[in-house]
Amino acid sequence: MDQSCSPVPDRRRRAAVRALAVASGVLFVSSLAGAQAGPATTPDPLDRMRSDLRRLVTTQEAHFAEHAAYARTMQELAAAYRASEGVAVELANAGPNAYGAIARMAGRPGSCTIAIGDVGDGAPRTDLERKRSPEGEPTCDGDGQTERGMFAREAQARAAGVLSRLAKYQERHFGRTGAYAAEVAALPDVRLPSTITVTIELATATNREPAFLAIATDARYPGFSCVLASGWARFPQGAVTQAERRHAGGGSTAVCDTFR
Repeated sequence: MDQSCSPVPDRRRRAAVRALAVASGVLFVSSLAGAQAGPATTPDPLDRMRSDLRRLVTTQEAHFAEHAAYARTMQELAAAYRASEGVAVELANAGPNAYGAIARMAGRPGSCTIAIGDVGDGAPRTDLERKRSPEGEPTCDGDGQTERGMFAREAQARAAGVLSRLAKYQERHFGRTGAYAAEVAALPDVRLPSTITVTIELATATNREPAFLAIATDARYPGFSCVLASGWARFPQGAVTQAERRHAGGGSTAVCDTFR
């Protein structure tokens, strides 16, 4: 994922990662509670390792809040964190603003990994499938996920998110100027990740009401796009995605191809 060049990780990014970890941890604990209420079951090994990695993220965020840096060794977190029985967790390429982590279970081949911040080529890969995942998302050997698939879904979600934010700021721009912006540069609050390009097309003057079409693409996934149309108008190229020809509806919700 794109990271800020600031020495301190973006607070909104860290808050989102922390919220994801907490929510995932709550769901995991709830599933365990449900299992205890019914027939005795053993948590899936991958779920246990993923849960341990998410709890580590939460512990690291608390450590960052207190020390303005992530822990570089597990020993620094010993008072606040312990992996579940049979699971060993270690940090990989840990620095003050970024780190990776690996979880392994005794007697089980393979591993699960996670990365937070810009660890670059130092992002840990799983032992067997040698794959990594987008920031804050655990991945495991044997989970049925591919590296390209995970990053493609992340790219699709980012493209859709960019268009949703753009729609909000387009309405603000319209409120101030009486017209929609014809290019992203006129919307300074919309910041694009380095791999994403957005084009804006305005409805012609003959249209009954102002309207715009926005198209987002990611350079890593050519031929796929997300589209968002505000208002009702006919656009020369059609308000459809590139690959699957999905039609954009009115409003602030983007419609996307399935990036792959």
